[in-house]
Amino acid sequence: EQGFEVDDSSLTQAISTLRKQLQDSTKSPQYVKTVPKRGYQLICNVERTTPLMSGETPSKEDVSEESEEQLTELTTESQSSELTPDEKAAHSATAPTTGKSKWVTRIMLLLAILMPLCVILFTNPAESKFRQVAVYDGTPVMTPVNHPDLSKWYPSIEQCVKRYNAAHSTVAPVEVIATGGQN
Repeated sequence: EQGFEVDDSSLTQAISTLRKQLQDSTKSPQYVKTVPKRGYQLICNVERTTPLMSGETPSKEDVSEESEEQLTELTTESQSSELTPDEKAAHSATAPTTGKSKWVTRIMLLLAILMPLCVILFTNPAESKFRQVAVYDGTPVMTPVNHPDLSKWYPSIEQCVKRYNAAHSTVAPVEVIATGGQN
């Protein structure tokens, strides 16, 4: 279960150690075959075994899922065993993520979705405070407290309020909020 990393310089030594532990000869190999000018090839059948937890029996669903996983792993291992050392290094760099990193990725994705939602749902915008600057035709005209002076706009605002009230006599505005532009 410990395993070790192999680079180009120690690949031959690693294969030799593997052969010794598997008691595999170089003359008639049963597990690892040397492919001249290409690298090494795994020539044995590989099966994955998973121990059952405290007397549990696998359901048919679990068995079929494990069979599919084993088939995928066998295909992947047989493909990677035919690669040269350089190809193996490139292939291992794009290897699938482990179970732990899958959970980390899922949690990060969930947080990335939840954080903006929390900001939107649980924060209230600051309420503006207004001051009344005039009353035209019974309609108060308000402006934000921190807003610059609008006194030169009063005649235009008065005209707008009166025309609106004349055109919409049944629906008079409760208040008018006036803000000034740059000019």
